[in-house]
Amino acid sequence: MKNVKEFLVPTLTLCIICLVAAVLLALTNQVTEPRIAEIAAQAQEAAKAEVMPSAASFGETFTDEASGCDYSAALSENGEVIGYAVTSTGKGGYSGDITLMVGVDADGKVVELSFLEINETPSIGMKLTGNAEWLKQFAGLSGHAALGDNVDAVSGATKTSQGITDAVNNALKCYDSISKEVGADG
Repeated sequence: MKNVKEFLVPTLTLCIICLVAAVLLALTNQVTEPRIAEIAAQAQEAAKAEVMPSAASFGETFTDEASGCDYSAALSENGEVIGYAVTSTGKGGYSGDITLMVGVDADGKVVELSFLEINETPSIGMKLTGNAEWLKQFAGLSGHAALGDNVDAVSGATKTSQGITDAVNNALKCYDSISKEVGADG
Protein backbone atom coordinates (compact mmCIF):
# COMPACT_ATOMS: atom_id res chain seq x y z
CA MET A 1 0.00 0.00 0.00
CA LYS A 2 2.86 2.33 0.81
CA ASN A 3 4.34 1.83 -2.70
CA VAL A 4 1.00 2.67 -4.29
CA LYS A 5 0.77 5.89 -2.26
CA GLU A 6 4.32 6.88 -3.18
CA PHE A 7 3.47 6.43 -6.84
CA LEU A 8 -0.12 7.70 -6.88
CA VAL A 9 0.24 10.99 -4.91
CA PRO A 10 3.01 12.51 -7.09
CA THR A 11 1.25 11.31 -10.26
CA LEU A 12 -2.08 12.85 -9.27
CA THR A 13 -0.33 16.07 -8.15
CA LEU A 14 1.43 16.35 -11.50
CA CYS A 15 -1.82 15.67 -13.39
CA ILE A 16 -3.63 18.40 -11.42
CA ILE A 17 -0.81 20.89 -12.08
CA CYS A 18 -0.92 20.05 -15.80
CA LEU A 19 -4.69 20.43 -15.89
CA VAL A 20 -4.57 23.83 -14.16
CA ALA A 21 -1.79 25.00 -16.52
CA ALA A 22 -3.75 23.85 -19.59
CA VAL A 23 -6.91 25.65 -18.42
CA LEU A 24 -4.95 28.85 -17.73
CA LEU A 25 -3.30 28.71 -21.17
CA ALA A 26 -6.67 28.18 -22.84
CA LEU A 27 -8.15 31.16 -20.99
CA THR A 28 -5.15 33.33 -21.88
CA ASN A 29 -5.51 32.35 -25.54
CA GLN A 30 -9.22 33.13 -25.47
CA VAL A 31 -8.55 36.59 -24.07
CA THR A 32 -5.62 37.49 -26.37
CA GLU A 33 -6.76 35.91 -29.66
CA PRO A 34 -9.09 38.76 -30.75
CA ARG A 35 -6.40 41.39 -30.01
CA ILE A 36 -3.78 39.42 -31.95
CA ALA A 37 -6.17 39.14 -34.92
CA GLU A 38 -6.88 42.88 -34.73
CA ILE A 39 -3.16 43.73 -34.74
CA ALA A 40 -2.58 41.40 -37.70
CA ALA A 41 -5.42 43.06 -39.62
CA GLN A 42 -3.97 46.51 -38.90
CA ALA A 43 -0.55 45.33 -40.11
CA GLN A 44 -2.16 44.01 -43.32
CA GLU A 45 -3.89 47.35 -43.97
CA ALA A 46 -0.69 49.31 -43.31
CA ALA A 47 1.24 47.00 -45.66
CA LYS A 48 -1.39 47.49 -48.39
CA ALA A 49 -1.01 51.26 -48.14
CA GLU A 50 2.79 50.91 -48.21
CA VAL A 51 2.93 48.72 -51.34
CA MET A 52 0.27 50.66 -53.29
CA PRO A 53 0.73 54.25 -52.12
CA SER A 54 -1.32 55.72 -54.98
CA ALA A 55 -4.44 53.75 -53.98
CA ALA A 56 -7.28 55.71 -52.40
CA SER A 57 -8.80 52.51 -50.96
CA PHE A 58 -8.73 48.74 -51.21
CA GLY A 59 -11.39 46.22 -52.12
CA GLU A 60 -12.35 43.08 -50.30
CA THR A 61 -9.65 40.44 -49.80
CA PHE A 62 -9.94 37.27 -51.88
CA THR A 63 -7.83 34.13 -52.21
CA ASP A 64 -6.57 33.08 -55.62
CA GLU A 65 -6.90 29.30 -55.73
CA ALA A 66 -4.32 28.88 -58.51
CA SER A 67 -1.46 30.61 -56.66
CA GLY A 68 -2.68 30.38 -53.08
CA CYS A 69 -2.17 34.12 -52.57
CA ASP A 70 -4.56 36.56 -50.95
CA TYR A 71 -5.20 39.81 -52.82
CA SER A 72 -7.15 43.04 -52.64
CA ALA A 73 -7.82 45.39 -55.52
CA ALA A 74 -6.15 48.79 -55.14
CA LEU A 75 -8.69 51.42 -56.14
CA SER A 76 -8.30 54.99 -57.38
CA GLU A 77 -10.43 57.90 -56.14
CA ASN A 78 -13.11 57.04 -58.72
CA GLY A 79 -13.12 53.31 -57.85
CA GLU A 80 -11.04 52.16 -60.81
CA VAL A 81 -8.69 49.19 -60.23
CA ILE A 82 -5.11 50.47 -60.45
CA GLY A 83 -3.44 47.28 -59.24
CA TYR A 84 -3.45 44.76 -56.45
CA ALA A 85 -1.97 44.29 -52.99
CA VAL A 86 -0.97 40.63 -52.91
CA THR A 87 0.01 38.62 -49.84
CA SER A 88 2.35 35.85 -50.95
CA THR A 89 4.72 33.39 -49.33
CA GLY A 90 8.10 32.34 -50.62
CA LYS A 91 9.87 29.07 -49.93
CA GLY A 92 13.61 28.88 -49.56
CA GLY A 93 14.41 31.29 -46.75
CA TYR A 94 17.17 30.13 -44.41
CA SER A 95 14.85 29.94 -41.39
CA GLY A 96 11.59 29.11 -43.14
CA ASP A 97 8.99 30.72 -45.33
CA ILE A 98 8.95 34.46 -46.02
CA THR A 99 5.61 36.25 -46.35
CA LEU A 100 5.40 39.55 -48.21
CA MET A 101 2.79 42.06 -49.23
CA VAL A 102 3.58 42.91 -52.85
CA GLY A 103 2.06 45.80 -54.74
CA VAL A 104 1.45 44.96 -58.41
CA ASP A 105 0.16 47.69 -60.72
CA ALA A 106 -2.45 47.26 -63.46
CA ASP A 107 0.32 46.48 -65.97
CA GLY A 108 1.59 43.56 -63.86
CA LYS A 109 4.71 45.34 -62.58
CA VAL A 110 5.90 45.21 -58.99
CA VAL A 111 5.45 48.56 -57.23
CA GLU A 112 6.76 47.89 -53.73
CA LEU A 113 7.37 45.13 -51.14
CA SER A 114 6.51 44.98 -47.46
CA PHE A 115 7.57 42.19 -45.09
CA LEU A 116 4.80 40.52 -43.12
CA GLU A 117 6.62 37.44 -41.76
CA ILE A 118 10.34 36.80 -41.87
CA ASN A 119 12.52 34.99 -39.34
CA GLU A 120 15.97 35.01 -40.86
CA THR A 121 19.38 35.26 -39.20
CA PRO A 122 19.55 38.75 -37.63
CA SER A 123 23.07 39.60 -38.75
CA ILE A 124 22.65 38.35 -42.32
CA GLY A 125 19.23 37.62 -43.82
CA MET A 126 17.27 40.16 -41.76
CA LYS A 127 19.51 42.93 -43.07
CA LEU A 128 17.77 42.56 -46.44
CA THR A 129 14.52 43.87 -44.95
CA GLY A 130 16.15 47.27 -44.44
CA ASN A 131 18.29 47.27 -47.58
CA ALA A 132 16.30 49.71 -49.70
CA GLU A 133 18.86 49.62 -52.50
CA TRP A 134 18.60 45.83 -52.84
CA LEU A 135 14.79 45.83 -52.56
CA LYS A 136 14.54 48.51 -55.28
CA GLN A 137 15.59 45.95 -57.91
CA PHE A 138 12.13 44.34 -57.64
CA ALA A 139 10.29 47.56 -58.55
CA GLY A 140 9.15 47.45 -62.16
CA LEU A 141 9.68 43.69 -62.52
CA SER A 142 6.99 41.73 -64.31
CA GLY A 143 6.62 38.15 -65.46
CA HIS A 144 9.26 36.27 -63.50
CA ALA A 145 12.07 37.25 -61.14
CA ALA A 146 15.17 35.03 -61.10
CA LEU A 147 18.33 35.21 -59.01
CA GLY A 148 21.33 35.84 -61.21
CA ASP A 149 19.12 36.99 -64.08
CA ASN A 150 17.09 40.06 -63.15
CA VAL A 151 17.63 39.86 -59.36
CA ASP A 152 21.02 39.97 -57.64
CA ALA A 153 21.49 37.71 -54.61
CA VAL A 154 23.23 39.07 -51.54
CA SER A 155 26.39 37.20 -50.64
CA GLY A 156 25.87 35.37 -47.34
CA ALA A 157 22.10 35.75 -47.60
CA THR A 158 21.45 33.72 -50.74
CA LYS A 159 18.71 31.62 -49.16
CA THR A 160 16.92 34.74 -47.90
CA SER A 161 17.33 36.34 -51.34
CA GLN A 162 15.77 33.22 -52.87
CA GLY A 163 12.85 33.21 -50.42
CA ILE A 164 12.05 36.86 -51.13
CA THR A 165 12.35 36.28 -54.89
CA ASP A 166 10.04 33.25 -54.62
CA ALA A 167 7.44 35.34 -52.75
CA VAL A 168 7.60 38.02 -55.45
CA ASN A 169 7.19 35.34 -58.14
CA ASN A 170 4.14 33.95 -56.33
CA ALA A 171 2.63 37.45 -56.26
CA LEU A 172 3.26 37.82 -60.00
CA LYS A 173 1.62 34.42 -60.61
CA CYS A 174 -1.35 35.62 -58.59
CA TYR A 175 -1.57 38.75 -60.73
CA ASP A 176 -1.47 36.63 -63.89
CA SER A 177 -4.29 34.48 -62.55
CA ILE A 178 -6.34 37.52 -61.52
CA SER A 179 -5.83 39.26 -64.86
CA LYS A 180 -6.92 36.12 -66.78
CA GLU A 181 -10.01 35.90 -64.59
CA VAL A 182 -10.84 39.59 -65.11
CA GLY A 183 -10.16 39.26 -68.85
CA ALA A 184 -12.50 36.27 -69.08
CA ASP A 185 -15.23 38.16 -67.23
CA GLY A 186 -14.91 41.08 -69.63
